Amino acid sequence: MKKKEVIWILVICFVIGIISCLITIGIYEKKMQKFSSSINQNITKEDDSITVTKEMTARITPSTKMIYEYYYTEDDVTQTLEDVPPYFLLDMTLEDMKKVYTDWQIISFSSKEVIMRKTLEAKSDEQYIIGEKNGYVAVFYKEPQHGIVLHEITNTPLSALPLEERERLLEGISVTGDENLSKILSDYTS
Repeated sequence: MKKKEVIWILVICFVIGIISCLITIGIYEKKMQKFSSSINQNITKEDDSITVTKEMTARITPSTKMIYEYYYTEDDVTQTLEDVPPYFLLDMTLEDMKKVYTDWQIISFSSKEVIMRKTLEAKSDEQYIIGEKNGYVAVFYKEPQHGIVLHEITNTPLSALPLEERERLLEGISVTGDENLSKILSDYTS
């Protein structure tokens, strides 16, 4: 083969290679655009009225806003409590939450915000007991039908409190009404 023929063959191969690369890059970019737009869409599931923001797989982070709604059937009152997620919820997905909170309805779930609702067949001016659960300050309901039921576990470890307060909590502190509960809890959680 002559030198000119070899050069032409190399030039043609080079041009075909560049065209192939450009076509491949174009196809790849289109697929990535479709993929990223589908990830960022909000998807509403009809079953269980759950709204899920699909961010690959949404997970609870330390900055996730936890909103707990308590609906009291006897006086038709809904009370809302907003909190940071307790340590044991961090990195959980919607499916994990469903396994842990079987008696709650998960209304909305994303890494920014989780809204959960619990229906209680009681009046909103409830009796509470502040005590201990798994080494943390916890709040329990006094329910006529079910006895004492866990309401929430705070982020405050019992070991961080003075001995006298630990002993009081181990015995249980009775509280009437949400306002009084909030006042007393703020003493233990601040």
